Amino acid sequence: MYKIITPVLTIALVIMSCSNHTVLSRSKNYKTQNVMYQYGIVDALLAGVFDGYLSISELRKKGGFGLGTFNRADGELIAFNDTVYKVAYDGSVHRIANSDSTPFAMVKYFSADTVIFISGNNNYDNIQQRLKNYLNANSMYAIRMSGVYSKMTARAAAPGVKPYPTLGDLLKTNQNLFNFTNINGDCIGFFMPPYMARTNVPGFHFHFLSTDKTSGGHVFAFTTERLRIEIDEIETFVVENSKHPDFKKVNLAQDRSAELKRIE
Repeated sequence: MYKIITPVLTIALVIMSCSNHTVLSRSKNYKTQNVMYQYGIVDALLAGVFDGYLSISELRKKGGFGLGTFNRADGELIAFNDTVYKVAYDGSVHRIANSDSTPFAMVKYFSADTVIFISGNNNYDNIQQRLKNYLNANSMYAIRMSGVYSKMTARAAAPGVKPYPTLGDLLKTNQNLFNFTNINGDCIGFFMPPYMARTNVPGFHFHFLSTDKTSGGHVFAFTTERLRIEIDEIETFVVENSKHPDFKKVNLAQDRSAELKRIE
């Protein structure tokens, strides 16, 4: 059974006219503009570009909700309620200092325009299928799923060592899986349309953080009987390319979609 709450607030895109162009306000006020900001691209991460120059303090200026990883592909990054957490390889969760950096992350200021309650015996796969009834296949969304998960399977990666392998090769030996039962928490993530492939992860991509902030990771599977799902449609998408030398020299001509599908 579904229940949809009518949106109480929609954030308008702040624009200004510049000759014959329409551009975002030069203030780049991410708090008032419905913008998702991304640093780096997923194909570079897949190819082994595990270091970047964007500090967590700078990332937090772009939004308080999102996900990614840290330099050396060290653990899973979760931005939630304006705080950045790392789920480490050993399963521990840490609040991250502003001086840490990331090679790949995406954040926005979250403001739900639709809220759905889903009940019944559901798993990650059929939640995705049910959600698609409410999403436009060509649009981008930030999504928060809150509730009690009877089962949750998540992962975190150990840091890579130079010379870095591809992400797929790193995860073959350097990731831990965590199996939680009856755990309360939030799945923080995004839905990206197919045309975003090679820049972002097409489809659904979530990281989990428990309510007590002691458990989490990249979501592989879950089961649940009731979820509150908040959906925030993204109007504008901004990508900042890494200036790290590894990004400048990596070969991005290769199609890594099959590799991405295996590890996601």
